[in-house]
Amino acid sequence: MNGPRIYNSVSPEEQLARLKRKQEKRAKEVHRVRRNRIVAFFVAIFAFLGVQIGVTHSQTEHINSQVHTSKKELKKINNQKQVLLAKRNDLKDTDYVAKLIRSKFLYSKPNETIYNLPEGKNNN
Repeated sequence: MNGPRIYNSVSPEEQLARLKRKQEKRAKEVHRVRRNRIVAFFVAIFAFLGVQIGVTHSQTEHINSQVHTSKKELKKINNQKQVLLAKRNDLKDTDYVAKLIRSKFLYSKPNETIYNLPEGKNNN
């Protein structure tokens, strides 16, 4: 027995075991931090993509409503065009024009009498 005996000192085996436990604890902590960072990264990516999908969906709905409105306007304008084309074609017909002038402006042919009859359901 060399030297004084110290009762509170730790043997080299215990020191080595303590250092290994400390190293394992540090390795687990590093692994946990890395895992948390990776999870946070993917959560941020999914949140960003979710927001982008929401914005894109909203824009698509807005554009679809504009397309629907434009189609309604186009249909209305095409109907007006058909009516105007029919009127134009009628005005090219001389018989129709003569009939229109006679009814609207009360023109008559020579020796012709025009009678105006009231219009309505209660004609007795």
